Amino acid sequence: MALAPAFRPDAERGARRLQPLENSWADQAFAPAGILVSAVVEASAADLGWLAWLDRHDPVVVRREAVSPVEPSLIAEFPDPPDEPILIDAGVSLGPWALWCRARGIQSCVVVPVMARTRVIGTMGLVSSTASALGRDDARQLALVSSLAVQARTYEARLAGQRRLFTEVSRSLENALALDRAIRQPPTYQEIARAVGDSVDASYCLIAIHDSKGALSIRARAGHRPPRRIGTATWRVSGLRGCSRALRERHAVVLNFSQHDPAIKVERRALFTSTTQVGAILPFFAGPRTQGVLIVGEERRSRCQPMSPERIAILELVASRIAHVLRIARRLEYERQAERRRQRQLTIERQRLAREVDDGVGQALSTLLVQVRCAMAEGTAGLDDLQVLERAAGRAVDGARSLAYGIRHLERGIGPLEEARSYAETMLRSVHCRLSWTEERNDRKVANRILREIAHVIKESITHVVRLANATSVRVRVEYPDGRIRVTIHDDGAGSSLHEARPSSDGLSLLASSERLARVGGTVDVRRATNGGGTLVLIEARRNEP
Repeated sequence: MALAPAFRPDAERGARRLQPLENSWADQAFAPAGILVSAVVEASAADLGWLAWLDRHDPVVVRREAVSPVEPSLIAEFPDPPDEPILIDAGVSLGPWALWCRARGIQSCVVVPVMARTRVIGTMGLVSSTASALGRDDARQLALVSSLAVQARTYEARLAGQRRLFTEVSRSLENALALDRAIRQPPTYQEIARAVGDSVDASYCLIAIHDSKGALSIRARAGHRPPRRIGTATWRVSGLRGCSRALRERHAVVLNFSQHDPAIKVERRALFTSTTQVGAILPFFAGPRTQGVLIVGEERRSRCQPMSPERIAILELVASRIAHVLRIARRLEYERQAERRRQRQLTIERQRLAREVDDGVGQALSTLLVQVRCAMAEGTAGLDDLQVLERAAGRAVDGARSLAYGIRHLERGIGPLEEARSYAETMLRSVHCRLSWTEERNDRKVANRILREIAHVIKESITHVVRLANATSVRVRVEYPDGRIRVTIHDDGAGSSLHEARPSSDGLSLLASSERLARVGGTVDVRRATNGGGTLVLIEARRNEP
């Protein structure tokens, strides 16, 4: 049994009375083994004490003073451990331990074996440069402490295992499946599997998705030795007992392939390699329609033991993070699709506005231009001609304002009825007219084309009120009776009807709007109101196009 001579001298004499010296003494100065040996040396007359193991090269060596008569670097190349405690003094010269002490100038020494049940696993000892400094009481005390050394070693091993697990959790959850990267760019199944394989200490990992038809399909493979399969990668979940149980119980299932079990033979052939020693199936649920399993396989015999409850809990955390990333990715994809639909809708709206420019403002300006040229050619323009020109110019200005309003509100993404209401508020406020808008609550959808045509009629009706009605208040009510949509517009101004509209009057735009609404199965009725005077406009259409 050899002790690696990796001791370091003190930088300051007397800095500490008892100082552990070992391969990693700076990190383990306050480790349980170092504290235990320090306590034994402190309670005895020894100059130096040690604790060494048969199966590892990191013994703990503690000296009493900063400078000891016994050189710590000479404490190496231990003889075989004794079967029982031994006491060596200057007068004794027999045995390998006596020769070992004489070669190092040790006058008094106590050596006890460290036992684990009936097996010797190491030694503990005290040495002194003074003859007869150590006695049988030190041997008995050291024998009692040696049992605590075994417990200290077990605690250190468990603590080291927990540190490794903590490091693995941190690396897996914080680095491998970082949510900020998922938000910037939704990852694919292969990217997720590669991240898990890099962070989880296993031979390989698979990601399989369970579809609504009861089939399990492999979507990605990764790890140190990802399996390569030829042929189908889809199996019925009902034939895979481990996966079926994991998805049903929502809990991890561990399969030990070192034992012959016919029940998991199909599972091994379908999901694991032929050299896999132990495997884990961890379910994850990213939504009602997206569920699957993370499959972790270990081919190394030396790594089969770490499939402990703590490690399975870590892998379940990784599986839950996979589900979280998939939920975020799916939500981002929905948002991108909605954004593409909004962009297409904006393109349609721009095309519609372009048509309205040509149909409304362009035609009005063309008519005005023709009339002006006729007046210039005749050389005379009476009052009636000027009034015609004034009305044509007014229609062109109103059309231009309406178009500018529509372009200004195009990027807001509001619905056609909300846009019509905002238009009405803006136009009526300019002539000091009050607006009362009432709309019934309705969860059912109305076809977009029908809403656009109804909104167009509402805006034309409001324009008619502003231009001709001389009203002080307007009431608008939106209802949804029996699968239809109905809009009632009532003003208290000068009454008129749709039949009174003529090409030379401002009712022509409202007449054209009613014709457009009729193409989608709607109707517009404009009449004089019997109660309170004014004009009553009734707009009605089906919620869906015929």
